[in-house]
Amino acid sequence: MSKIVSVIQQKGGVGKTTLTVHLAHELKRMKKKLKVVIADADPQQSSYKWIERGRKNDIDGVGIKAVGADGEGKKLKKELNAIDADIILIDLPPAIESLSLRAALYADVMLVPIGASALDIEAARGAIDVCEEAMELDDTKSMLLIPSKVRAGTTAGKELRSLLKKWGTVSKATIGLRVHYSDAATAGEGVGTYAKNSQAHKEMKSLAKEVLGLLKI
Repeated sequence: MSKIVSVIQQKGGVGKTTLTVHLAHELKRMKKKLKVVIADADPQQSSYKWIERGRKNDIDGVGIKAVGADGEGKKLKKELNAIDADIILIDLPPAIESLSLRAALYADVMLVPIGASALDIEAARGAIDVCEEAMELDDTKSMLLIPSKVRAGTTAGKELRSLLKKWGTVSKATIGLRVHYSDAATAGEGVGTYAKNSQAHKEMKSLAKEVLGLLKI
């Protein structure tokens, strides 16, 4: 049975797709024998385009499958069951609706990327509520709050982590606002191959280790 990681946020611009794709690449890089597939439920299909762009550049390893085309996820469970993978990462649209609710219910681990702005923090509460509800129904699930697109040295960035600790478990890694993440996307790669041993890669590697631990892999 596949292990499922859902990346949930109701606000765009917090690096949800960036996190999903780079994490998928890093999980595959660290665990080469595992099949890692992204289930892209976002109508913009940014993850799908990213992975396909990489394949055109002979970059392979992470699978991609479009799911949730109805926008509600009525067939999501069936779609996920049909994917041949050890780990499935669901990239969700920026809205807390039935699709996100179902993705939380089906997930083993729920990741909530949160930016440092006041709007990002306010919007995160809805995603956290969804994850907490799913965990109340199944206490084997885990939620990880991830400081995302954080500018180094800013007061807001420094305060974000302490604030999030009041809401749940916070990732050891802080995902910075770094050019290597966006440049790797242009090339269709993960940061682990595009900029190996860069600070961006170290952040994503740290996060991948945490996720593997939560998945017990």
